[in-house]
Amino acid sequence: MLRGLTAHYDTKLSYVTTSPLNCVHEKLRDIYMPPKLLLMTKDKQSFKKTGMQIKNYENMFLKHAKENHKTFIQGEAGTGKSTFLAKLVMDWCRIKLEKQLKTKIAHTDTQTNYASFFNDSWSLHRYSFVFHITLRNSVTEISIYNMIKEQIIDSIYSSEEDRKKAYTLLNEIMKRELCLILLDGLDEWTGPGGGYNLPTLVTCHRQCVILITTRPWKVAEGTFNHSEMHTFLQLEGVNDPFELSRNLLSLMIDRKELSAKHLLFKRYVSEKKLNDLLLSPMMLSVIVCSYAEGITLKGSKCEIYCIILESLLKKANSKISEFQHPPFPCFTGTQYIQPNIEHLNRLAEAAFHLLFSNTRENSLVFGISELKLYKLEEELETALKSGILSATPKASVLRLSSSFSFIHKSFQEFLAAYHIARNTQTINGIISGYLKRSNNSYLDVTEVLTFLCGLDISAANTLSDMMDKCDQLHYLKYEFKPSPFQHCVLSGYREAIANAKTCINLKLSHFNIDDENIHPDLHSLWVMNASSVEVLRVTVFSRDPLFDGKSSPECEKSSSTMDFELSSCHKLKVLKLYGYGVCLKGRYIHYC
Repeated sequence: MLRGLTAHYDTKLSYVTTSPLNCVHEKLRDIYMPPKLLLMTKDKQSFKKTGMQIKNYENMFLKHAKENHKTFIQGEAGTGKSTFLAKLVMDWCRIKLEKQLKTKIAHTDTQTNYASFFNDSWSLHRYSFVFHITLRNSVTEISIYNMIKEQIIDSIYSSEEDRKKAYTLLNEIMKRELCLILLDGLDEWTGPGGGYNLPTLVTCHRQCVILITTRPWKVAEGTFNHSEMHTFLQLEGVNDPFELSRNLLSLMIDRKELSAKHLLFKRYVSEKKLNDLLLSPMMLSVIVCSYAEGITLKGSKCEIYCIILESLLKKANSKISEFQHPPFPCFTGTQYIQPNIEHLNRLAEAAFHLLFSNTRENSLVFGISELKLYKLEEELETALKSGILSATPKASVLRLSSSFSFIHKSFQEFLAAYHIARNTQTINGIISGYLKRSNNSYLDVTEVLTFLCGLDISAANTLSDMMDKCDQLHYLKYEFKPSPFQHCVLSGYREAIANAKTCINLKLSHFNIDDENIHPDLHSLWVMNASSVEVLRVTVFSRDPLFDGKSSPECEKSSSTMDFELSSCHKLKVLKLYGYGVCLKGRYIHYC
């Protein structure tokens, strides 16, 4: 089984696409750069970042020489969670192969330049087996054992007899051997209902150690007990994005020009204020490839996803035509979207309805029946050729079809936002019903709101108002930390600014500002919402709260104070202020 498992991973995980804009694949070990992985600590009812950066595998899985049986890694879309797990798996495979061959395998791993970052792959040798599971492919399955059978064993063995033997062996391995189980994408997993909030192991599989990745909102919704999180980490993207950008540039230009070209790239990033986007490996690769091709970006996520869309549609239809009247600013200057617009519209409609469907088990991974429902079966070949949809054969002797998914969840969310912007009546219809379906449904569509802010700010204003009402009902659990919705609205505001939107009126009723999230843009949102704000908590111990080096041009101030005008705050229920540089203006003149 070990031999089959490592061969399975070598086929599935050893290569990575250097950019969504091209089909060039590189060995993961050659292109991968260390992540910025921070330890989180529990503080009252929430978690906060510590100053400790995790730089080796032992610190992830061991505490006082004992195994952490559940480790969680949270990170926003595109920060590299899945790629980090793939790199961990390939490190484990290499160590196992070295033991078999009894010799050290030479490889050109870029991490050799970072001796302090995850250079202890030897420590993974204590795990007899590593099982890598993609949760979006088992959304209604609760048993981790069954997930491994369906996703791994059935892919290694073809005959029913061999599979049955492997199932028995797997059960014995999980009972007797120390195994590491990687569960990728908890936010994409729904579970079978009945109160199950995490995939489960049977009691006899007590030797297994679990590592789970998720987007932050899934942790924030509080559907599982914090006591289950033995170690909690936050992945914030690439630790050294400029070094990764240099590696990517080296694949595209003459090495003699690399140093000078990379220096110009760093200046370009600074001038266009793209630094925050560089933390996402996916965004970074698009920015680098666009720069190499002479495309100038404005810092908009919608713009970057349009570039990805252009590149994908070009594969299906190379006909060129520009919009005379672009439906959205980010479509300006595109050449391959207009000739494929009907195809795009149908894909976007399907992306929307699948994402907001009542049967969430089919929202991310779906079958031919869903394609027929949205009239995509006739265009399936085009969708697969473009790469917007990918197909995975079902690993079963009796398989009759394949399962399909969009290339990335965030890409499906972008297409869903595009559909909403074209059909704004869906907000008061389908989306309204979706938000009422469960207490935390609104947290699952935060990325959609961000994209919508860059496409149609009027529709985004309406949707943010509905989502804010949901957030008000559940705010108490976020008493000691910002609600995930605050981060969502802040991201949406920045996206609207990047797309030169006016009449921004995004709704946010509860503000929780501290040293970690203080920003002039958040203060601008306060000014926008002052008359309807219910909660304002400010805990700032930085003496220069507005000077964090990230402010937008329209938000820059010469003062080091953060002013709050309370005279129009007719709905304010909670006001708590601590720290420096906070100034109350109006009738309540007081300095803290």
